[in-house]
Amino acid sequence: MKEDAYESLIRRTYQDFELGDPDLLRVVMGQGVVWHEPGRSSLAGDYKGPDAVLAFLGELKARSGGTFKIEVLDVLSEPARAVVFQRETATRDGKDLDVIAAVDFEIHHGKVTEVTVYQADTYQFDEFWADS
Repeated sequence: MKEDAYESLIRRTYQDFELGDPDLLRVVMGQGVVWHEPGRSSLAGDYKGPDAVLAFLGELKARSGGTFKIEVLDVLSEPARAVVFQRETATRDGKDLDVIAAVDFEIHHGKVTEVTVYQADTYQFDEFWADS
């Protein structure tokens, strides 16, 4: 099956995240982008605007000493939306993270406008990121 434009955009976004280049990520974000991160950890909350979203994504890498990785398991897409099923792994302060998440991307005019994360195990995710 041929990849559609929405799936291609999202796969490119994940590649840009892996490269760690915020300028590449900024290109795919709308000016009013909002990222919703669930849970109760210090990383949970709503991040509004490209600068806030990029700062949040940078924190995932920084707090894990660069070990935070995402494996894309599948991408489902339709006009204006893509959902990524992903595996997130990292190590931090003697703890290991290995969780599955679904990430819902809204896409308008070729830009990501809203992202909502659904952790399969929010408690595990929160515990990993809890301050020691």
